[in-house]
Amino acid sequence: MIWSVLQQPPTGVWVAVWLSVFHVSMFVGLIYVFMVLNRVPGVSIHNRNHPQIITRRILGVSTSSAISLIITAATLHSWQQQGTTGQGQEGWLSVGRQMGLAPQKALGSLVVGLVLTAILYTGPLILDYLDGSFTWSAVSRFLGDLQTLRTKQRDYVVGPLTEELVFRASIVPLWLASGVAPNTCILASPVLFGLAHLHQGYRLLSDGAYSVAQVAASTTLQLAYTTLFGWFAVAVFIRSQSVVGPVAAHVFCNIQGLPELGRIQERQGFSKYAVWMAFVLGLLGFVLLFEPMTRPGVFL
Repeated sequence: MIWSVLQQPPTGVWVAVWLSVFHVSMFVGLIYVFMVLNRVPGVSIHNRNHPQIITRRILGVSTSSAISLIITAATLHSWQQQGTTGQGQEGWLSVGRQMGLAPQKALGSLVVGLVLTAILYTGPLILDYLDGSFTWSAVSRFLGDLQTLRTKQRDYVVGPLTEELVFRASIVPLWLASGVAPNTCILASPVLFGLAHLHQGYRLLSDGAYSVAQVAASTTLQLAYTTLFGWFAVAVFIRSQSVVGPVAAHVFCNIQGLPELGRIQERQGFSKYAVWMAFVLGLLGFVLLFEPMTRPGVFL
């Protein structure tokens, strides 16, 4: 029955929305399914930094990502075979291109994603440089932690990869193929990405260390940040026709985190104003360069 529904021509956005909600629900749900079915004795499932809990969460998101990719690919292929998406009878290679998985577009997407994100983070990067974060010892320590610490592997490898494969490669092509305009897709689909992070508010409440007001403030900030990043990631995905750029940008943002404006006040003299200027110029440069850099024929 489910497959017969998926084979229906995309006469409206409802098919894309229905499948998107399914992908998001499965992505979050399987995290808890793997933890509940294989509990770690004496460890709360909300202790997300425990090594064994991390392993179960990784299994959950990896499984859901694979299932989402398969479902989206099969659905797009079915629509193609019916000639309803304007892609003709090109088959699975065309589906791969629609999902941003074609290797031909990877390098350009990678350059655009990394360069634009680096420009946006000009201020934080200069601040990190002044604080000594780019010394050889600091970089070596970071690389060593990435090889040994499960938290770093989750935050900087598995998380960005699986989230982009679901929220960009699996969801966005369905919206586009069902007739949603690209600009609407850029603005609307990232809301699902933001909502998928709301379950972390429940984890904070379960810890008992935060008040309801603190959890609400933290959750609202995370919703706003993830939605804003989602706008950027979807735009790069659509314009570059590759998921590689969004993955690279996601890794970059996870490493940098939210800009810590309080650190600027710790600077003295001219460096304080120089860092503030770098923050402003980075934001301005990002806004001015986004369209030219993502224009076909430049890097893409």
